[in-house]
Amino acid sequence: MARLLMACTASPGHVLPLLKIAEHLIGQGHELGVLTGKLFRQQGEQIGAEFFEFNENIDFDYRHVDRLFPQRALLPPGPEQTALALRNFFADAMPLQDLQLRQLIQDFKPDALIIESVFYGALPLLLGPVASRPPVMCIGETPLGLSSRDSIFFGPRIPPAVLPMDFTRESLVISEHQRLIEEVHDYFNQTLIQHGHPTLREALSDTLINDVERFCQLSTQAFEYARDDLPQHLRFVGPLRNPPTSRNAVKDPFIEEDGRPLVIVTQGTVANADLNQLLLPTLRALAGLPVKVLALTGGRGIDPSLIPTADNLRVTDFVVYEQVLPHASVFITNGGYGSINSALGYGVPVLIAGTGEDKAETSTRVVWTGCGINLNSSYPSEQAIAHAVQKIITQASYRLRAKEIAEDFLQHDALAIISDELQQMLAETA
Repeated sequence: MARLLMACTASPGHVLPLLKIAEHLIGQGHELGVLTGKLFRQQGEQIGAEFFEFNENIDFDYRHVDRLFPQRALLPPGPEQTALALRNFFADAMPLQDLQLRQLIQDFKPDALIIESVFYGALPLLLGPVASRPPVMCIGETPLGLSSRDSIFFGPRIPPAVLPMDFTRESLVISEHQRLIEEVHDYFNQTLIQHGHPTLREALSDTLINDVERFCQLSTQAFEYARDDLPQHLRFVGPLRNPPTSRNAVKDPFIEEDGRPLVIVTQGTVANADLNQLLLPTLRALAGLPVKVLALTGGRGIDPSLIPTADNLRVTDFVVYEQVLPHASVFITNGGYGSINSALGYGVPVLIAGTGEDKAETSTRVVWTGCGINLNSSYPSEQAIAHAVQKIITQASYRLRAKEIAEDFLQHDALAIISDELQQMLAETA
């Protein structure tokens, strides 16, 4: 059995999938250490991992990101806010994360390193000599950010299926977006140079894919653009799934079928500082209609006076997706990749409203695959929400396409595939 070191960005959407993988690998007999924020120490130690905290200077609390980076709150969700996060949250933390990684490689002596797709603290290692580091597996927890002749990443995000044949990649790239991409690229390079590391050899988003020994994307090609230039070491492993839960496991009249469609709405656990973006407008839009709405705040406090008075609404912090998604008819979200894959795993069509972080990339895949509707706004109107929900419920094509994706997901066992790929990687690099 191997000695493994995991490292990941300290927010639930990045930590929890890796801890699920870690628990599986520990169960197979591997010894495992985890490097991330101290907020997740208890969860890491509960599964039997040795836990290593980030340096306190870069151990940010994801629940208060706008307090830590007040300039972020001044920008609307979208490319500028994403670029700021890449500079101030990721690039600035990279040198200390790199130092911690190198020290742990020396002290913990891992046979392999497992990271996730936005852990840029591994960039200096990946840009250096391969012989000076252990083999690296990267887990793709975000939309596949790989440059390709078949798609445009961080560009206008127009699904390939709707592009006229005479349109070129260059004609579609928005100059303002390209400027931000170049600024972020230069900022990372300046940070690398200041700390004595080689600079990027390709696009920033490509490095954590192309320069690792294995890349395992937590989805399948049924929810991805058609591409014919993917690298050989990239695997679509499917989303992480918990053991099947009986539809009868929830004895809750609100959740169980009563003839009214169940609509679930969430803004996730990070992009939920302003519930007026999506959650509250959804409650107002659907209050009193012949649907049931389960609103998930992700632990964010909400003023009860803002919640409409209607018996078809319920607001709670969290739920176990496996207990509620089998009953759902529509999943409304601001675009978290993991939660959308969870919904699609149960054949639930998606209504997406989000333009920040990687959410625009996710929404484009929803349109491309036909499994839902993109409202193209972080602040959709109540009328737009109500109309889109009605359309998804009444037009069978969205559910049929979501069910096709769910069937493809069932053909993949992510934990088993990741374990097999890890063993192959270790054998190849022994």
